[in-house]
Amino acid sequence: MLRQRVSGRIPTLIAATGLVVAVALTTGGCARAGADPAGAAVTTASPTRLPAATQGGACYLLDYGVIEQVLGVAFDVAAAGTADDTFTCVLQQLAGTYPDLTLAVTRTGADADVFASTVQPAGAASVAGLGRIGYSVSLPATADAGSAVEVGWLSGDDRLLILRYRVAGGPDESVALVPKLTALAKRIDRESL
Repeated sequence: MLRQRVSGRIPTLIAATGLVVAVALTTGGCARAGADPAGAAVTTASPTRLPAATQGGACYLLDYGVIEQVLGVAFDVAAAGTADDTFTCVLQQLAGTYPDLTLAVTRTGADADVFASTVQPAGAASVAGLGRIGYSVSLPATADAGSAVEVGWLSGDDRLLILRYRVAGGPDESVALVPKLTALAKRIDRESL
């Protein structure tokens, strides 16, 4: 029963993430949606852009300055969305479609065993010290998207979080980002509890 509840939410999580990416691409990140999914990261305003958290949804957990410090990439716009119990956020640069950073957050009743068997993709590497259980995986480029790195975890407060970073380049560029994206995921996990 629990496995059915969790696996039933995975398509919703994926669809919600796709919806947010589409909104960001068409509106330039001007949408405002959602509420704080649980705990807000501390953000500071910049004279050139509003904090990502002003968009609501999962953007409450993202801070432009922290992301730039950890990933070495600056983002300019954020867009948030919600679908059922899933909150999403996508960050992009004004200059182009890639790179982009997407975070999806949903409450879950899954335990570590269900997470490992249902959520974690085949071939993913375990990430120690990230929530109750975590993984990282490199994803190949698709017809309409560059290669990506994904880090997913089950938080200590029963949330499923998926953080994905897509690049314009090939797999070499995304594979090099695995340690950085993992470090960002750990920081989001610590600051959002």
